[in-house]
Amino acid sequence: MRIKAYAKINLSLDVVGKRSDGYHLLEMIMQTIDLYDEITVEKIEKDIKIKCNKSYVPTDERNLAYKAAKMFLEKYKIKSGVEIFIKKNIPVSAGLAGGSTDAAGVLKLMNRLFEINTSDEELMEMGLPLGADVPYCIKGGTCLCEGVGEVITELPRFKDKIVVLVKPPFGVSTK
Repeated sequence: MRIKAYAKINLSLDVVGKRSDGYHLLEMIMQTIDLYDEITVEKIEKDIKIKCNKSYVPTDERNLAYKAAKMFLEKYKIKSGVEIFIKKNIPVSAGLAGGSTDAAGVLKLMNRLFEINTSDEELMEMGLPLGADVPYCIKGGTCLCEGVGEVITELPRFKDKIVVLVKPPFGVSTK
């Protein structure tokens, strides 16, 4: 099974507080854009295997797609494994949710592949420990995201607009 895992941009981002665990409380307007990674997931006998077209993307337990697959297999007590192929188009360390959208894509695909049929809301809840952008990446569209990103309110669509995206030759860590 294959899915397009779309990047996102922040149309606005306001820091409105800080939690005791160090996370910042945010109010953001997020928007899906037409830049995407392609995620393919196939059932295999056991384990989790990841392949990627970019050599600098980790293909082990450091990868959010791997963590999403492991979490899904454990939660639903699935004995088989998965092979994940990531065709990476979203630049890394660019604030475009590349890792988060790949994890979201894996959760959505595994939900279909293993015929679990859980709701997007449950997938969003499952994805939050992986990263604050994962729930939004499951939802997509134009949304107001609050808290650490987990409180999501749909907004009127921001469509038919041209966005110029520039990625400098250096990355910025989310942390």
